Amino acid sequence: MIVPIKLSLKFVSVAKLSKVNAVLIRYRSVVNKYIRHMWVNGGGLDKATADAIPCGHLSFRMRAHALQQAIGIVLATRRSAYTCGVESACPVFKGAMTLSKQLLIITEARVPGKFDLWLRFSTLSPRNRIDIPVKATKHMRKLLALPGAYLKTGGIIGEKGNKYFVVLWIELPDLPDKTVGTKLGIDVGLNKLIATSDNKVYGVDMKEYVARVRRRKPGSKGKLRACRARDQYINETLNQLPWNELSLVAVEKLTNLKKGKKPGRGKSFRKALAPWTYAYVLKRIELKARMNRVRRVEVSPSYTSQICPKCTHRARSNRVNEKFMCMQCGYTADADYVGSVNILARAVGESMVLQPYTTSNSRQILGSNA
Repeated sequence: MIVPIKLSLKFVSVAKLSKVNAVLIRYRSVVNKYIRHMWVNGGGLDKATADAIPCGHLSFRMRAHALQQAIGIVLATRRSAYTCGVESACPVFKGAMTLSKQLLIITEARVPGKFDLWLRFSTLSPRNRIDIPVKATKHMRKLLALPGAYLKTGGIIGEKGNKYFVVLWIELPDLPDKTVGTKLGIDVGLNKLIATSDNKVYGVDMKEYVARVRRRKPGSKGKLRACRARDQYINETLNQLPWNELSLVAVEKLTNLKKGKKPGRGKSFRKALAPWTYAYVLKRIELKARMNRVRRVEVSPSYTSQICPKCTHRARSNRVNEKFMCMQCGYTADADYVGSVNILARAVGESMVLQPYTTSNSRQILGSNA
């Protein structure tokens, strides 16, 4: 498993940052020229397409990276337009620069205790590289402390809001899963971020953080701060799960929840769902499980909140909003709790022992402010 780590370049001098910025400006310009050329004329990763655009002072390797990144952007844009059934305009690249090990060399700190890494970065001048010092985050040190974890070569350098950053990748080894521990089913939602099969709820303030993101103006600093606060809340909430006690965690394989128009999902529902990053939540669960040697199992999300875990009767009328009441046996509980129980039962292939459901023990753990 590869985990990206984002590090700040705030320790770099102004002179070096100006050289980094010059490379980014020229690189983005070349990528956009390739995009416009291939949008009209087509092309591929070949010499004819590469030579169709004058690349100025970019080196051969930088030009190759620019062409490869432009091809990926064009293909992704056309694929997305085809899937959604709409016509798309020519995309504009404003992102970060992907670098191979020839363009970004990573070395350990020369003076221990001051900086953790030095990055040797190629500039626009031939055979003129600059050394960029960076400090590792606490999360990065924790990952590298795992047995067999190592830092991959290459990386990404970019700028957003006049703040420069670098993204490095850490390869995590496939450690054997724990054989002793409890099994837990997890239902990921919007009103409650996490509902578990042991009748606990985590992150009841998730909807408030999502609404805060939706209220902010797109592209504004307020929007960026709201997204950071949302992601931090997700991370803090997931850290509350008893990872040290678990041997298996079961989650739903959620895909395409924000696409299409289904019964009961009107415009207001889709607007509320837009800032909900369920893919980010599932990715973080995967990372936490890998770090703690917990086996993660994905199951189909079909009817998990409509099946009675007591008599297995399935009906859409069993669930009304956040409440579950079986039309056959009369079993009542929170719909998300029922979903988590069915998720775990589907993962282990057996019937689960139901916890006595009450409002008090379903609210044992609240948000990060609790």
